[in-house]
Amino acid sequence: MERKFQPMKIDMHLHSWYSSDSAIPVQTIVQTFERTGILPLVCDHNTVTGSEKVYDAITSINPDIPPILAEEIMTSEGEIIGLFLEEEIPPFLSAGETLDRIRDQGALSIVPHPFCSYRTSALTFYALDRIIDRVDIIEGFNARVIDDRDNFTAREYAARQKKPVSAGSDAHTPFELGRTWVEVPPFSTPKELMRVIPEAAIHYQHSHPSIHMITRFVRAGRQIGLFCPS
Repeated sequence: MERKFQPMKIDMHLHSWYSSDSAIPVQTIVQTFERTGILPLVCDHNTVTGSEKVYDAITSINPDIPPILAEEIMTSEGEIIGLFLEEEIPPFLSAGETLDRIRDQGALSIVPHPFCSYRTSALTFYALDRIIDRVDIIEGFNARVIDDRDNFTAREYAARQKKPVSAGSDAHTPFELGRTWVEVPPFSTPKELMRVIPEAAIHYQHSHPSIHMITRFVRAGRQIGLFCPS
């Protein structure tokens, strides 16, 4: 009899307290995983600390979960996510050098929220077009884009470039968790993820644009010590 495997649900882009504009404690991310079964890929800004802490907790609950160390890295031309990292990658390198360092670790790259008309942190189109042959995945469903047509543009671009797309909540607040994810067959390595993600089932819920006002409040509050992690 053919063995059937339980699909994996993955939110491929979210943030913990270790991003300076996030209000999500590590324990809240872990509790959401326990409640929903959605594996969180914690992509904090320029640090892997949150990702390490979340996966230390999750793998103690379920040792079969692949520990996918991740980071959203600010390059000199915009942001790039590294998945399956072995160590932190410093910010403000060129996009090309950042991709080189991701590849040197045997890791994968995602371009988050490309074509987002709201964010200045998005990778510039010029840089994206120049490095696209070296990019692994394009984020085609980012729940935090203000105009959902920007996601559509990203998916169109990915299709033209023959790149698979990912989906992420880009959560910075607890109530954004558990709303957007991909569903794929089980995997444990970068190569296996690249094999299964083109056929991923996407579960996507667009966040209200006002969420960015909350993020600005969180960032300002953290600067004066208003919020404390738990």
